[in-house]
Amino acid sequence: MMSTGESDDIVSIEPQEASSPEEDLVGGEIINEELALADLEDAVAKQVRTRSSTSLAFHPKKASCPSGQTLGIDDGGNESSSGYACDGGTTQDPPLDRGIMPLPEMQRNMVATEELTPGAYLFEGGEFRTAAEANANGSDDFDWEGYRNQQRTSQQQTHVSEQTGTSRPVLAVANTVEEVDPLSLPQAMPSKANSGNVTRGQKDNGWVAICTCAGLALMGLFVLLIVFLVSGTVQATNYPAAASSMAPTSPISLESYLSSLLPDHTIKSMEDKDSAQYQAFEWLLGDPYVHGYAEARFLQRHALMSLFYATAGPTQWTNKTGWGSYSLHECDWYQNQEFASKTTMQNYYPGYLQGFLEPLPDSRCDNQGIYRHLWLDQNNLMGSIVEELFSLTSLKTLSAGLNPMYGTISSYIGQMSDLEGLAIASAGLSGSLPSEMGYLSSVKVNVLYDNQLEGMVPEEIWYLTNMEYLVLGRNKLQGSIPSKVGMFAKLRWLLFEDCDLSGPLPTELGQATSLEWLVLVAGNLSGTLPTELGSLPRLWMLSLYGNQLEGALPTELGVLPSLDILDLHLNSFSGTIPSELGWLQHFLTVSLDANNLSGAIPTELANLSDLYELPLGDNLFTGFIPSEFGMMPSLEFLSVANNSLSGTIPQDLASLQRSLHSFYLQGNSLLSGVIPDLLCAINKTCVLDLFEECVGPYGLIFDCTDMLCGCDCPC
Repeated sequence: MMSTGESDDIVSIEPQEASSPEEDLVGGEIINEELALADLEDAVAKQVRTRSSTSLAFHPKKASCPSGQTLGIDDGGNESSSGYACDGGTTQDPPLDRGIMPLPEMQRNMVATEELTPGAYLFEGGEFRTAAEANANGSDDFDWEGYRNQQRTSQQQTHVSEQTGTSRPVLAVANTVEEVDPLSLPQAMPSKANSGNVTRGQKDNGWVAICTCAGLALMGLFVLLIVFLVSGTVQATNYPAAASSMAPTSPISLESYLSSLLPDHTIKSMEDKDSAQYQAFEWLLGDPYVHGYAEARFLQRHALMSLFYATAGPTQWTNKTGWGSYSLHECDWYQNQEFASKTTMQNYYPGYLQGFLEPLPDSRCDNQGIYRHLWLDQNNLMGSIVEELFSLTSLKTLSAGLNPMYGTISSYIGQMSDLEGLAIASAGLSGSLPSEMGYLSSVKVNVLYDNQLEGMVPEEIWYLTNMEYLVLGRNKLQGSIPSKVGMFAKLRWLLFEDCDLSGPLPTELGQATSLEWLVLVAGNLSGTLPTELGSLPRLWMLSLYGNQLEGALPTELGVLPSLDILDLHLNSFSGTIPSELGWLQHFLTVSLDANNLSGAIPTELANLSDLYELPLGDNLFTGFIPSEFGMMPSLEFLSVANNSLSGTIPQDLASLQRSLHSFYLQGNSLLSGVIPDLLCAINKTCVLDLFEECVGPYGLIFDCTDMLCGCDCPC
């Protein structure tokens, strides 16, 4: 054996303490293990002497070549020093020097292959030699080509002998041996010379392990991405998939797990197997994608489907496209966005979102697939609004008007902290308004017009100072307008039509300077009209008819620059009409009939060139009909009936025959003269007014007396 002193690159071998020699039967020959080990060490020594410049450690796997190829040979006839290379293959980096160790018994018993690899045993000339020894002697010492031909002939003969039942041992054949405990195998003891290489090898192995783990992780992520993309193809909109956190990890059924996510009131409702909540839950159990839903999306789909079943969606909805589809994201289910986009005046003021919240968004969901808007107006929803709908706490707008629904508004509406717009008009809702509506701190629009709501208006509503539109008309609500209304700096519409409101109008109304529509009609309001209303620069409609208001009309009404509609009929106002009203030339309607107003009709009203309605009947007016009214080209309706007017019908009024469709003169016993012929031909058909309502009768109406004649009344 070579010592480490002969070459710096030579690896010393320190064999472990050997056990008792054992003999193995290989290819029909008895091989002494100690002799085999000695042969291997001698072969290594020869190789070291032949290649004094480079020490090469053999690795039985990395040094092998594919079938039909040989190890590369340099110009000197030796194996290429650049590393292991095979004929027809690329050169590989040499393996790290890890020292020479005796060949383990398991490897000595491996079946010999056609290619002779370094470290394998060769039976030649009646003795065993190693490939390492043959390589060390070079190509002149051993006939590699002859050996390969011999191997091919031997394999053919072996194949023939297997078929004929004969046996011709040519090459050592490995026999099956018992499994060897790896701990009992001889171990190489690294010397100081190669300890650094061993450390580097360990580090390299560590990096290989780390890179392997990282590669496996990336491959797993890639597979998940493919699964997500494939599952996303069934959805019309690319909403992000929910985290796969729904599937229970403990031995609990899916039904039990999903039930645990529902609120108590839903669980109670589901005790009735016919309930909408139970039907929605059963639907979700059949959803093939439910395992991948996050809790929020599961609750979202359950709430929407509960509403669908509660309002007879499967059989009665006008349009239910997409609803109940497993493969379609709920954000792509049908909604009536076109209806919600109608303008305010097209819908008058029953209350729809366009005109209140402008512009309406294009999508009902955010980019995470969470519902922000739900619009189901005029879709024949027949049933009640389930409490689960109010669990959609991310909703910003909810519009479901003009549907034959019924039932109450749940107190759970207070959970919708993000709600900005609520519009459920003409929907048959009943019961009282829950005080929990006071929690809707973000709400700007509250439109529950034309329902059957009753009871007191919750005081909590008057603390929602972000309110811009409060439209609760045509209900049976009671209450009063508190002084807190002055804190509503953003309030634009305050509508309580046909409600039973009582008490005086607070002077603090003058502080709500953003107010545009003030409609408090058909109630029991009393007291006088606050002069502070003259401080509302944006007030467009002031409608207080059908109350018990009294006192004089404040002259401050004449300084409201934006006022177009003044409707104060059916009250107990007294005094005269302020001539200041004539200063507002863009008036559309001045309705003062059915009061206790007296005095002469001011001629200044003729300045209202855009006025089309002037009902002044059922008062105590005296004097003449102003001839200046003939200069009002837009006037369509004029009533001075049931007063104490006198004099003749001015001929100047004949010019109104092109626009006037109704002229009421009856109830004035002191009128006299002949009615101008042109007034006899005024339109007697119903002409729709601003609010698409017909008020009749139409045409010229007067009392035919001995003092007043003309048209169909003979003089």
